[in-house]
Amino acid sequence: MQITIENLCKFFGKVKAVDNLNLDIADKEFVAFLGPSGCGKTTTLLMIAGIYKPTSGYIRFGDRVVNHLLPKERNIGMVFQSYALYPHMTVFDNIAYPLTLKKVNRKEKKQRVQRVADMMGIGELLDRKPGELSGGQQQRVAVARALVKEPAILLFDEPLSNLDAKLRLRMRGEIKRLQEDLSVTSIYVTHDQVEAMTMANRIAVMNHGILQTYGTPNQLYEYPDTLFVAGFIGSPPMNFLKIDLEQEGDGLYLVRRELKIRLPEEIAAQVKPSVVPSQVIMGIRPEDVHIVPANEGDFDAEIYVVEPLGREDLVSFRLGEEEFRALTPAPFKGGVGTIMGLNLTKEKIRLFDPDTGNSVLKSNK
Repeated sequence: MQITIENLCKFFGKVKAVDNLNLDIADKEFVAFLGPSGCGKTTTLLMIAGIYKPTSGYIRFGDRVVNHLLPKERNIGMVFQSYALYPHMTVFDNIAYPLTLKKVNRKEKKQRVQRVADMMGIGELLDRKPGELSGGQQQRVAVARALVKEPAILLFDEPLSNLDAKLRLRMRGEIKRLQEDLSVTSIYVTHDQVEAMTMANRIAVMNHGILQTYGTPNQLYEYPDTLFVAGFIGSPPMNFLKIDLEQEGDGLYLVRRELKIRLPEEIAAQVKPSVVPSQVIMGIRPEDVHIVPANEGDFDAEIYVVEPLGREDLVSFRLGEEEFRALTPAPFKGGVGTIMGLNLTKEKIRLFDPDTGNSVLKSNK
């Protein structure tokens, strides 16, 4: 089922929870709504579900506007953060509840519940109550209840946030595989960028009710449209540095007291002429910063702290009043206070307008 969102707004009094949202979600696509708490992602999901009514704008399933339809008329399955299971019912009855409301006959109900329970790996737990299950098993019951309706659209509202890290990792893979096997259009709300990056075909990043960007995980990671997206996507986050952008001869340079870097031709060619010369914010990810001996890199900096991460170490440097981080293979031998050189992978440099926060490079989408 294709979903189209046109100029969608939701206001709670004077608060703009969702402001003029436009999105196209293709049939069978898995899309994540990503952003911090209060960004509008769950409000958007609840409007798609029919639980909230839009203040203005349209939601289409295929060619049909569904703004006026009740949730039960939208053929959706929804999985909540809290599982929302009935504690007095068995697993069977919890899964079968949507079919009971539709008055599906007993034989068909039993077959459909058993089939979806086996698919979720809980076929032997149908006689238990939710209180007798682990968190992961309860989440599987919640997913099974959404699937038993055979919905055209699956909606997930931060379904893994109550699970421990190991179980979250396992369930992440199971939900992704399930969506691919069923080929059902799915929307997944999360504040965890790792979940969004690993599960979704495309990601809609939101902040303060406004869509920041919409694209594939690789597009968002490699070519962020805004400072917010650049800082929100990726762990550890991107380094940012205020710096002057200057034309010198036929070259374009990043200039600051500690450094002077000529931009590669492929990056310089993308810079919009209206921003030269000007101060910009340079962004580069820690994995694209390489530690070398002092006086042998693009600039020198003092080691501030070393954080072991297992296979890699995250090394933070002081550059004036700012921190600059590099990921390096473990174990890193440098000590705190040591002056080291830093080399940047120039092709990975990204540039942003300090006033608007927008990229000053031409879009690569």
